[in-house]
Formats: sequence, structure tokens, C-alpha cells
Amino acid sequence: MPTPRLRLLLQLALLVPFWAGGALLSSGLHLPVPGGVVGLGLLLAALAVGLVRVEWLADGAEWLFRHMLLFFIPAAVGVVDYPELFGREGLRAVAAIAISTALAMAATGAAVEWVSRRRGARA
Repeated sequence: MPTPRLRLLLQLALLVPFWAGGALLSSGLHLPVPGGVVGLGLLLAALAVGLVRVEWLADGAEWLFRHMLLFFIPAAVGVVDYPELFGREGLRAVAAIAISTALAMAATGAAVEWVSRRRGARA
């Protein structure tokens, strides 16, 4: 039985092949979608067919969600370094951020609702 820390590292390491595979597919097929998004699709497919079980990734995914804000620091620093770019394109950037945030929240809510109904139907 691995320690909790080792289990976390193993679960995070299990995500790497999906990310790397997605990056390879995205660049190899010249897809207009980032490799990380393709990797998420691969992971979703693996979960759907039962190749990967949720409990194999639960702790690692929870840890990533808990520390997600740290991953946005480089982007925020980049914006601060180029104020002229943000001033020129600021309104469009704010609109894109607001719309994409609203879409992400709506999609997440719909997914949670769908999973809750599905689990309720099984119980």
C-alpha cells in the first residue's frame, strides 16, 4: 500500500502520458486544439471505456484543483509585463475572458447536473 504522498505522485504521473499523447497528436495532426485539451479528451475516452478508473486519479485531480490558481500566475505576470498590449486589446480580452468563463461555468454545471442525475438513477 503506497503512502498518501507516493499515491499522489503516482496519480499525477498517470496524467502525464495523456498530456504528452495529446500534445503529440495535436502537433502531429496539426490540430487547432492545444495538446492539453486533446489529452483531456483521451483521458475522458479512457475513463469512459474503463481503461482508467476514477479512483486511480481522484487524489491527484483533487490536488491539482486545489492548487489551480498557482498555474495562472505566469499568465498574470505576462499581462503585467505588457501593459500596452492589454491597453490596446483590453476590452476584447476582457470580453473573451468573461464569455469563456461563463461558458465554462455553464458547461461545468451541466456536466455536474448530468452526472448527479445519472448517479441518482443508478441508486
